[in-house]
Amino acid sequence: MGPRAAKRPASARTLYRALDELGAAPTPDPVLRPDGPKRTDVALLLGVLLAKTELDAAVRADPAQEPPRGMTGLLTGYRSMVTSPGDTTRLRLLSLRLVRSAVEATLDDDTDPVRLAAADAALAASGLIDAARLQSTGASPSAIRAARDAAALSLRAAADGIST
Repeated sequence: MGPRAAKRPASARTLYRALDELGAAPTPDPVLRPDGPKRTDVALLLGVLLAKTELDAAVRADPAQEPPRGMTGLLTGYRSMVTSPGDTTRLRLLSLRLVRSAVEATLDDDTDPVRLAAADAALAASGLIDAARLQSTGASPSAIRAARDAAALSLRAAADGIST
């Protein structure tokens, strides 16, 4: 395994086969998908694969244990695929992970202000990472400012949420 595989995006069929092997493949509608998954299914299949991967990681690597069981292997495997700290793809990955975390923190109808503040803080971090990525790629000042402004709004919402 190596970084070469990361440069080749997976097709819908490849993702579906991988999910099938993991026992997590969604059942395709035989009327809408008589020939299996379509190219337009890639985002959905990636989401299912992300969830399956993260659920398995949560079972196998627990950072709260002393020593943190499985964390070294998990992080070593991750770093074998995500190798360049300055890569804009890696920055997008970090931002997407934070957005997923914010959504995950608010999936329930729970209105716990600490959970909501944590979600806002994750969105603020995502916005700042987006601003850094945009700046490093030479994006327009208005795009960079918009990302920073969105981050500032989320940060204020987080601060307001924990101060009540």
